[in-house]
Amino acid sequence: MASVFKSVGKGALYVLALPFGLLAIVLYAVFGVFVFFFQFVRLIILFFTGRNLRSDLPEDIKAREIIEAKNPKEEEKDESLSLYPSDSIVYSGGYKSPTFEDKKEEPKPVEEKEENEDDEYFDHLV
Repeated sequence: MASVFKSVGKGALYVLALPFGLLAIVLYAVFGVFVFFFQFVRLIILFFTGRNLRSDLPEDIKAREIIEAKNPKEEEKDESLSLYPSDSIVYSGGYKSPTFEDKKEEPKPVEEKEENEDDEYFDHLV
């Protein structure tokens, strides 16, 4: 008998909750369509005024100016600090870890390129 009551209770809950769930989904969909059209119109307006969606508003520009006035730009950074924490402890600031530039192959001028280089590139496509 208890299982019958559970089944009836679940059915009643589904019947009562279904309209509210559908209403929430419909309201969310209507809100999404409204936001879509609002952003579309806003994007068109911003496009023809020479801005985009990510451009700063006048309030943002004023706020940035106020913040920069309160926090002056940093002078040159102290180059004695190392990126590697262990270096500063062991070598006490007089030593800097070496930095290695990427090995860059200098581009060959067009005249010096071999004619077969292009053929080798296209061989795998055939």
